[in-house]
Amino acid sequence: MTIEKKPSAQNQDQESVERISVKERTTATGMEALQSILMPGEKVLRVAQISPGIYWKGVVVFVLSLIIMTTIAFNLGLFLMFVSVLMLAVSYLTRYFLLLAATDKRVIIRHGIINLDTIQFRYTKLESVELSRTIIGQILGYASVVITGTGSRITVVPFIGNASKFREELNKILFDQDDKANS
Repeated sequence: MTIEKKPSAQNQDQESVERISVKERTTATGMEALQSILMPGEKVLRVAQISPGIYWKGVVVFVLSLIIMTTIAFNLGLFLMFVSVLMLAVSYLTRYFLLLAATDKRVIIRHGIINLDTIQFRYTKLESVELSRTIIGQILGYASVVITGTGSRITVVPFIGNASKFREELNKILFDQDDKANS
């Protein structure tokens, strides 16, 4: 869906039609959102993959609800099934809106469902990139990427499937910038 806006008589030097993509402004996800954020000439080096392990809690509650529904208490099992469906829906939306990307100029993080935040770190403002793995994360193959910026800004991006490769890419960029600054 696009909105077309005709220029006023005062702005005859502007384009005849300006197109604004409503989807891009409000609900763009993944590469669409990334393309709308990029500056001209900026290249994407790596986009983090969100692990399907994001659904594990909802699946566990769903299986538990089936066991309780068939053995102990039907109503309690039904309630837990409803809760598991809500958990799976929140997990799906989180995966849908979560974005972690490294470009040749900065790191872009987008997260949230109701309050959608976009955080951008220039490489000159990054202090460290760390990985945090839980036991479940190790089993399911995901980690949280912890990005520390200058000052007191710490951002944790959970459920990253290719976290080690992403950290290697960021470290490579940071070391290259240090080498350029020192030479």
